[in-house]
Amino acid sequence: MPAFELSIPEGFLFIPANLSFLSFCFFVSFLFFKVFRSKSVFFITWLTLVSFVYSDFLLKQAIKIFYTNTSFHSGVISKAQRNEDGKIDSLSTIKIYQYPLSYSSSLSSSKKDEISKIHENYISKFIDISTYRYKFNKYFYNQERIFLNAYKYDNSFLSDIKQKPRFTVTLKEHKNTFFDFYREYQYSFIDTYTNEILAKAYYLKFETSTNKLRNRYLYWSKQKEEEFNPSSIQNFDEIYREVFIDE
Repeated sequence: MPAFELSIPEGFLFIPANLSFLSFCFFVSFLFFKVFRSKSVFFITWLTLVSFVYSDFLLKQAIKIFYTNTSFHSGVISKAQRNEDGKIDSLSTIKIYQYPLSYSSSLSSSKKDEISKIHENYISKFIDISTYRYKFNKYFYNQERIFLNAYKYDNSFLSDIKQKPRFTVTLKEHKNTFFDFYREYQYSFIDTYTNEILAKAYYLKFETSTNKLRNRYLYWSKQKEEEFNPSSIQNFDEIYREVFIDE
């Protein structure tokens, strides 16, 4: 007679396994409360036991709240200098914003017009951007200068393609010393004429991992890790607007 085996998908075991562990933590903490008659002891015991399995989640949430409320490693020092029309001179966003290209290796005139409409209300002369194209299973990157306002019709100005943009934004990874479950990237807003840093902004990306106690014993799959992992946060858009757009 063939052996009968009952196979239960791991997804169905996720909830009871984790509830059982949390109940165990609560039970042990309650015993400590009965012995010491202290709510603080109960809370500390429960948090300590839970941290053995969920410590990175707790720390990620704490870091996310901390950065959101304090704007750590970021802030506006001074706004960009503007002309009499309230516009900045010129800007480079190379490697910051990358525009996708479909068929051609360069931006079409219609695409340039579309980009111009977005930026020429606060930039006077030009904006430098990055572009990319995916072809033959490879990415191809390029840089383009889009002239704005009256300067896109000025042939004498168009010939001066090597003119340095007045302002630029750079991006680099800011190494954190204590934790490896998140990456912090820092934007610097720079006046290239004076080399003055006008502002800094952050982008935090929380990493997922499957090499933990909960992955081995509590049925946490990679999908579950991604589902519960905190979303990335950034304040680049806010800082960008304050430095270059808002008067």
